[in-house]
Amino acid sequence: MSSAQLEALERKEELERDPLRQKLGSPLQAGARILNFALGSKDKAVLALSSHQAKTANLDSLQLAKGAAKHTGPVTAVALLNRDYNGSQIALSASWDKSIRMWPVDNPQHTLAVFSGHADFVKCLAVHPTLPLVYSGSADKSIMYWKLPESSELMANCDTPPTINPVKTIKGQHTGQIYALCIDPVSADVLYSTGSDASIRAWNAQTGAAIHSDDMEQWFIPRGEHKTNVFDCKVTENTLWTASADKTAIGWDVETRAADLVLEHDASVNAVLPIPQAGIVATGVHGGVIYIWKVNSGSPEIIREIHAHTDDVTCLRAAGRKFYSSALDGTLRTWDIKDIVDFTGGMEYIPAELEALKQSSAKPKDNLAKASNSALTEEEERELAELMSDLDDM
Repeated sequence: MSSAQLEALERKEELERDPLRQKLGSPLQAGARILNFALGSKDKAVLALSSHQAKTANLDSLQLAKGAAKHTGPVTAVALLNRDYNGSQIALSASWDKSIRMWPVDNPQHTLAVFSGHADFVKCLAVHPTLPLVYSGSADKSIMYWKLPESSELMANCDTPPTINPVKTIKGQHTGQIYALCIDPVSADVLYSTGSDASIRAWNAQTGAAIHSDDMEQWFIPRGEHKTNVFDCKVTENTLWTASADKTAIGWDVETRAADLVLEHDASVNAVLPIPQAGIVATGVHGGVIYIWKVNSGSPEIIREIHAHTDDVTCLRAAGRKFYSSALDGTLRTWDIKDIVDFTGGMEYIPAELEALKQSSAKPKDNLAKASNSALTEEEERELAELMSDLDDM
């Protein structure tokens, strides 16, 4: 390890000992890098971990449940279905092992089915809100549509989990890895995709056909608007939000494909979360800072900064009055939306009950290293660095 790496590691350990960061956002400790998470019912979350596992966490007790869904590579994405198995919500986990596994949240060791078809790492998942359809994006540059088994098949007690094959494969449109998929929550008719080729495309969520605009032109945002890797996308009402390694998050008008709002940062933007009911957008960046942007009037502006994570933010999701953040520091943190918006103590969010810890707080440096708290091989370290890299991998 070089002297620069040792210095960065020492800095990271110093931040982790910071008493403010140990409390801010009520961190749940996962024991491994959290690459993605999904929010479920009954105060539960499912975590995608670099330790080749997906685990269930209780957001109330801040504890991990026993057992895990196991893969043979880091788990890069998780999702939850709107159906259950013996009273337990059903989860999906996707991995570098090229597979997607389906399992009950309350019994993750019990694999209900395995989705097989991708030729390389599976990077992202999306679930149709009403139809029995699941979508996946991969490093093999393809998007696959999967039809969930009928409930009678799902409830069957099989000695060997059934294998599910894709019903539709989209390949040849994207020229790079697929990093993010999101589905229009209003109509549920459109699936958006993006990734390392920095383009954004739209597909019929049922058939997989390319979406066309009113003038019959294919709905497509080419590379150039974003300069490099796009890591995340979210849709709300008539706006599609994307987060990129080019240090921007962009809000696109889904009708005109115009970049209506551009949020410029000083670091790679790894995650974006629109919260329209509060008129804000949250962004998470390389290094661990979360920014809260006011976007409902005039030019967008940062109204709050959250310095809690000690490594890159990987995912942001919301439920009710709260939003949640995960990072490569192995923590999942909880934030009250109203408290953050109404905070009057300055730009940096520190709730009153933690104000006494502020003096001993340390802020992250731009060159903060990604020191792992889980055992990865050298090859997996390289791949994980690529996942969060601000360089185009084409």
